Amino acid sequence: MVYGSKGSLRKQNPPRLANALALALAISLSAGFAGTVPAQNKPPTQMLGILAVVNDEPISDFDLDQRLNFIIRLSSLKDNEKTRRTLAPRVLRTLVNETLRLQEAKNQNVTVTQKEIRRALAQETTRYRLPPGQIEPFLKSRGVSMSTLIRQIKAAIGWSKLIRRKFLRTVVVSEEEIDKALARFKESLNKPRHLAAEIFLPVESSNDEAKIRQDADKIIGELNRGASFRLLARQFSQSTSARHGGDIGWVQPGQLTPEVEAVLSRLPPGTVSKPIRTATGYHIVFLRERRAAVAMVSQDATVVIRQIILPVAAGAARAEWESQSSLAKTIKDTANGCADFGTISRELGSQLSGNIGRVKVKELPAQIRNLVSTIPVGVASNPERVAQGLRIIMVCDRTAKASKLPDRNRIRRTLQARHLDTRARRHLRALRQSAFIEYRALR
Repeated sequence: MVYGSKGSLRKQNPPRLANALALALAISLSAGFAGTVPAQNKPPTQMLGILAVVNDEPISDFDLDQRLNFIIRLSSLKDNEKTRRTLAPRVLRTLVNETLRLQEAKNQNVTVTQKEIRRALAQETTRYRLPPGQIEPFLKSRGVSMSTLIRQIKAAIGWSKLIRRKFLRTVVVSEEEIDKALARFKESLNKPRHLAAEIFLPVESSNDEAKIRQDADKIIGELNRGASFRLLARQFSQSTSARHGGDIGWVQPGQLTPEVEAVLSRLPPGTVSKPIRTATGYHIVFLRERRAAVAMVSQDATVVIRQIILPVAAGAARAEWESQSSLAKTIKDTANGCADFGTISRELGSQLSGNIGRVKVKELPAQIRNLVSTIPVGVASNPERVAQGLRIIMVCDRTAKASKLPDRNRIRRTLQARHLDTRARRHLRALRQSAFIEYRALR
């Protein structure tokens, strides 16, 4: 079946169809496969099936199987027939879009250098916490060809370069846009920041609504079963952030759509949202961390911290926990400033208690960072359980450097990237509409 504009049936172009059929026949008779699979990874010819043809370029069942291996075996998904059957149609559409991007880059003479590939592979090695040069054995041990990852890298880098080359000169960011962005930044200085990632599924026509919503629900289900957010973002998200596993960094009010911001503000850290419908499509967001405004605005702030830890053994009886909890509450309510807090610490004689000294807020663990950024100086924190027992913290001094607004050039680049993201989606849609795409087995 052949799909053209918006995926509808269209009349086949005889010469191009003849080329596609001739190509398929040649593949079935040939002794090898000249697609994306290196010679050393070729399956037996008789096992190859062509699942789709994109402008005379085939996508085989081996290509699909390798990409499914990549997603499933680098996540915590169960590798069974049900999982593969559920993922396969969406992964095949991803491979079709990826093929269109690679073809367009080639047609526009956009190349991806070996240096760029090596840099991307080094980033992948770091991401999976592997020793240098171990990414290929790591993938091989999971039944994934190195060519699968390299193809993804080439498609992502090549497409990004093509979009910038093709549209950057035509993207105009007005001074008024920059003024509005600065105003939103100033208004948000006292609001929390969110470290987030996204998966974006555009809805290009009302006919796609139900299907895209279904895809979004399936992605949520896969994430709940242990799939890697980063991997699914790279495979299915249609935002430029997909190249970075969906990561959009620290965001503040005004940077995202109101619908997404409203969900982020209520989402507990470490959790994934349900699909969020906006004017352009469905968003799935993952909140990695939330920081208090002070901690985010004053990243170079320093604090002097004292702590008291009341030791409680891991297997201690309930009565001991209750006794230490009562003591901790008394200390919290009666300690009057850092000098008094220090005296109490010395009297208790706990080796874990004492003066931590001056440290940068941004160098502290997230849990302590938020605490020391918000409690008043000289006031003891509420007791909290830690591995050693119960901990109480007091900030004795806080030195916060003046916050800096982003300069206009930085805001201009951010707005340019947003406009380019929109152009990229439109360009891919135009490529799909004008392409010869034949799905033979899956859709």
